[in-house]
Amino acid sequence: MKKLIITNCILAIAVIFSFCAKPNLQEDLSKVNTNDITSSRSFCTLINNTVPVNAATITLCGTNTNEQVCSNCIPPNKEATGVVQSQGGQLSLELEGPICFLVTSDLPTWVNFSTLGGNALPPVFIAAGACELFCIDEKCVITHI
Repeated sequence: MKKLIITNCILAIAVIFSFCAKPNLQEDLSKVNTNDITSSRSFCTLINNTVPVNAATITLCGTNTNEQVCSNCIPPNKEATGVVQSQGGQLSLELEGPICFLVTSDLPTWVNFSTLGGNALPPVFIAAGACELFCIDEKCVITHI
């Protein structure tokens, strides 16, 4: 009998504390700012301004522009989809930032990326088969990492 009384007391206390700890739903919803998600995204046009000195094919991996899975260069900490190839160096591509992507080339070559409304990078050398990481932030500023 004592065990039953003690168990009922413990259950009553647990019920009281579970209702006291529950936050007011209206307060939580008013703290959510739904504009943060959409405002942190931007569309940036990536441009390669340098024509390679050879017939190199550059491949951008992790652009999220299509469902093609990256095979040779995989960006860190993400499932890499979106493969874009450019032969002859001229490239203009609309990307949703912030985003990081890898660039590889079948032959040694240089790339000179810039973004409209962002900035231009100095030429970056890409060895044949090497993977170079580039990131574009929400303000369309591109960096080579």
